[in-house]
Amino acid sequence: MINEALISSIVMHAVGNRMNDETLTLSKSALNIDDELISVLSSFFMSLFKTEKYFNFHHQSGFENNEIFKAVSSIFDNPDNLHESSVKIAEYLYDITDSTKIKGGELYTVYFSECYIDGEESNAVGLFKSESRETFLKIYPVSDNFILEKEEGISLRKMDKGCIIFNSEKDRGYTIAVADGIKSADEKYWIDDFLQLKPFDNSYTQTQSVMKTCRDFVEEKLPEEFKVDKADRIDLLNKSMAYFKSHDVFSQPEFEQEVFQQPEIIESYREYSEHNEIPMDLTFEIEPQAVKQQAKILKSVLKLDKNFHIYIHGDRSMIERGEEAGKKFYKIFYDKEN
Repeated sequence: MINEALISSIVMHAVGNRMNDETLTLSKSALNIDDELISVLSSFFMSLFKTEKYFNFHHQSGFENNEIFKAVSSIFDNPDNLHESSVKIAEYLYDITDSTKIKGGELYTVYFSECYIDGEESNAVGLFKSESRETFLKIYPVSDNFILEKEEGISLRKMDKGCIIFNSEKDRGYTIAVADGIKSADEKYWIDDFLQLKPFDNSYTQTQSVMKTCRDFVEEKLPEEFKVDKADRIDLLNKSMAYFKSHDVFSQPEFEQEVFQQPEIIESYREYSEHNEIPMDLTFEIEPQAVKQQAKILKSVLKLDKNFHIYIHGDRSMIERGEEAGKKFYKIFYDKEN
């Protein structure tokens, strides 16, 4: 978790979309901002990062050849290189833009000192891009009246894209956090094309990866191989969630037995897991924050035409499926009505 950070210096460039014949406008020096604005911006930038999912720089010929890795390393070697490196970063972002749908905007390169991640102090470099504009009203008192003027600006409630690169794990491509809320349509452009990141192999990403693999298996492959109705699939997902909530350490064999139980389904799941590069003897500490995030995605709702939704939270034996007079039905048992 990112706790706090202090901005030491910040450089801004305007990066247009070259596919739309927009320009790249480079500043000559760092921004000159007062302490009050530094404090506001520090708090704002930190508020963009809420999860504990981290990444590393990646490149097909080794992360050392990643352009952003090289530029950021220069800053960590000497913070006075911030402006020079920010120019290279802005030029690279401008050059890799290959779609007319990508919005131009302001690119901020920020050097943080006294930045704390998971309680450990580290300096860091932040890259942020603002693309959206909002309308503001400015009020001026004049004599015994007021004047209203409309202005366009950047809202401190929202930053379109962002990441923070921490000066740690350099030999693995640094530890990198990506801002929450990036639109899925922009993930490839920002994460894959510009930053070129891969998930950091820690307990958070391992928890997330296994839970996603299990969910995809149950929802996609299982119905193709076995006659498993929707209620049974929901029951398996609920069992998988119960496993992650009740255990501190994940064990692949133990997980398979508790969730899937039947040998033929376990074998199918193992093949699916191996295809997704999850080893059969995998063990790791379960990260509660990742479980919480995945729980938001878990679908435990049985939708019946447009008339009914049944939420299945527990005992599968309390619901039965059948057919009568050409109509399908579910019979639900319960002990008391709340």
